Amino acid sequence: MNSKYNSSIKKLLLTTPIDRKLYLSKRKIRIKNILKNLDLDKNQIPTIHVVGTKGKGSTAAIISSILKESNYTTGLFTSPHLTKITERIRINFKPITQNDFCISFNKTWKKIKSKHTNLLGGTSFFEAIMIIALWHFKNKKTNIQILEAGIGGKHDSTNFINPILTLITNISLDHQKTLGDTIEKISLDKSGAIKENIPVISAPQTKTALNIIKKKTEQTNSSLNYVPKYIKITSRKTTDRYQSFTATTQTNEYNIKTSLLGKYQVENISLSILAAEKLVQKNYKISKQNIENGIAKTTWDGRLQIITKHKNKYFIDGAHNFHSTIRLIESLKEINKKKFILIFGVSSGHLYKNSIKSLASISKEIYFVKSRHPKAVPTSNFTKIINTTKTTYYKYPDVKSALIKLNNQNENILITGSLAIAGEALEYLNNITPELYPYL
Repeated sequence: MNSKYNSSIKKLLLTTPIDRKLYLSKRKIRIKNILKNLDLDKNQIPTIHVVGTKGKGSTAAIISSILKESNYTTGLFTSPHLTKITERIRINFKPITQNDFCISFNKTWKKIKSKHTNLLGGTSFFEAIMIIALWHFKNKKTNIQILEAGIGGKHDSTNFINPILTLITNISLDHQKTLGDTIEKISLDKSGAIKENIPVISAPQTKTALNIIKKKTEQTNSSLNYVPKYIKITSRKTTDRYQSFTATTQTNEYNIKTSLLGKYQVENISLSILAAEKLVQKNYKISKQNIENGIAKTTWDGRLQIITKHKNKYFIDGAHNFHSTIRLIESLKEINKKKFILIFGVSSGHLYKNSIKSLASISKEIYFVKSRHPKAVPTSNFTKIINTTKTTYYKYPDVKSALIKLNNQNENILITGSLAIAGEALEYLNNITPELYPYL
């Protein structure tokens, strides 16, 4: 990392609210004030807001690719990153350069950390990097921007931008300490992103989540476009390299071929197709071919990504809650009939007991690891859980050491538990120099 970039990243990552209570209660006024001072509240770039539990990043990436294919200059803000912070801010899918990151940081930092901001509770890393992204998108004259929410909806930093579309991916249990311990509570928070008279497009949901979303759209006079009602999937075929299917909407029939694997990606793609059709209704020039080609060209690392190297086949997925683990296992069984060697680690804040037990059923042995993430769970926490499954296990200090141990084994190796684990696996397998933050 160059020194200016390293200094900027350090300041960002060490940014925490001064007063947590004020930070939460004054978030709306604080963000609006910062945006106004940066002239980001005028001539606002049309925004697509993506909320939900799983599939937000993939969905945002697919829509970005469709818009790029349609010749729109498209800003994309996602989180978390896999190997480098610059992945979070992209234009036409290209991550921001370190030089442009420093420019955006320098243009926004004084406003982000102003005395007035501090009087309103101060700011956080996520809030700050979102503002940096918004300034970058404006500076580069993007036509449209896609913002992926962090962990919530109603109180998320991204929720204070007025969108032209609100997309809700599948809602499941996650971040219970922050959002609530039931689907109902989490759905209430996520549906807080729904705005007055703004179209809502939702992926398949549980009955509880769907009822809450429906109620919120009625209260806000928003139209609800529900994927199972508006799109039909047929002729699905899948291999370990791609899946194909026909997606039929009320206006078109799409022949989809994608390297995004798993049944859950069919849902994310369907959500994106309906979003693109809704944009067409808003006079965006997006053709059927743009949609098919945009989906075909979408790649999104760390989501059921398969790499063949060192005489092994690696299956890498950042599944970090029980629901996503079950969907991962379901998808793996479609493309691989053999048992795996599992490399597993998680970050705190996610329930992992049931995930480990379920993954053990498709694993002949398990390598427990700990990522560099400051919230990574120690491998000792997994011992009692795995002992109940009678699966052979080993503990390794990090992802790399486990991968080195397994080189040249002619095995199928599944790497999952968190995006931090997936990212460190990709660093090793793709020879990526790690972006280290020793001060955390």
